[in-house]
Amino acid sequence: MKAMLARVLLAVAALALQAPSIGAYSGDAVAAEGKDQTALDRMIGQMILVGFPGRSERDAGVAAAHKQIAEGTIGGLVLFPENISSPRQLNALTSYLRAATSNPVPFIAVDQEGGMVQRLARHNGHAEFPAARSVAANPAFSSEASVLALYGDMAKELADAGFNLNLAPVVDLDRNPDNQVIGARKRSFGGDPKRVTDLARLFIRAHREHNVATAAKHFPGHGSSSADSHMGFADIDKTWRETELEPYRVLAAEDQLDIVMVGHLYHPTFSDGDKLPASLSRRSRAALRDPHGIGFKGVIMSDDLEMGAVAAYPLEERIIKAVNAGMDVVVFSNVTASDPELGVKLHAIIKAAVVDGRIAQDRVEQAYGKVMQLKRRLMQSQLGENG
Repeated sequence: MKAMLARVLLAVAALALQAPSIGAYSGDAVAAEGKDQTALDRMIGQMILVGFPGRSERDAGVAAAHKQIAEGTIGGLVLFPENISSPRQLNALTSYLRAATSNPVPFIAVDQEGGMVQRLARHNGHAEFPAARSVAANPAFSSEASVLALYGDMAKELADAGFNLNLAPVVDLDRNPDNQVIGARKRSFGGDPKRVTDLARLFIRAHREHNVATAAKHFPGHGSSSADSHMGFADIDKTWRETELEPYRVLAAEDQLDIVMVGHLYHPTFSDGDKLPASLSRRSRAALRDPHGIGFKGVIMSDDLEMGAVAAYPLEERIIKAVNAGMDVVVFSNVTASDPELGVKLHAIIKAAVVDGRIAQDRVEQAYGKVMQLKRRLMQSQLGENG
């Protein structure tokens, strides 16, 4: 592992300050569209995943979300408990949102880990699933078949409800008994990187069988932190260990990762300096993309950019830093503001930054390519195949 971290450090030093190159998608299509402002709008839209207020098409927030998907202003939506009251209501809502466009399919996402983090739960008419720690510890889930069956049921319920992206599994290692965001909430499969990797692999496989993409989180590792990044600055410099990269390295090598979510976590290896969190730093992307380290080729996504750990940065600066850091998709929960037009505002900020050169157009093209690779596999039900 020390040799791997050394390679990551060398790659970070070499890549962190380089301008991003155009992604593998596209070649002719993306390059040809590059100078066209309508194409630019479309590419920017695919980088935005937002929450929205409302539960039915009669609600202004839902109507606005539908319109923004239809016009390509945003590329996806994430649902929270406020959007869900019953299976029938949820299915009607997601059907309405998916009907806005079929090409490319919008991401309809949710956090469905099990345990304390499941948006579809018993109180709104859905099944209840155990927390990751309980799965790892329960003899009933000691076989591969039993874990696949459990998470197959979860994935089927999501697919039947209209979701195509689960913002899970958690691949953080449970290393700190005082950790309030991962350990105390039983969100990790444990402290052993192999055990975490093995169970995450089954989680992902079960979802892929139902054509639901997944997002492994929270890179580079939230399990050893003392602070909760939802609340404020989370410095993992003294607690983080290189073994926390192991699930990402193994699963990336096996092409099991659709998306990696980068946390708002500070460690000098993954920061551009000035205590900048990984989600806003080019070094995190360099570490993920390094072919001699993790070698991840898929979509890189930010954690919710409304969390306390990044709230000190003005909205415009936060978005521009995240995009320049290599986030292919920026996530805004929109839970507090409940702003129906948030997607429009985010799109406008990114576009203005591209026009005046604060964001390189190559960066947008690259992100678009990565997102479209994944969406193409979703549309063709080929999540298990190389993109």
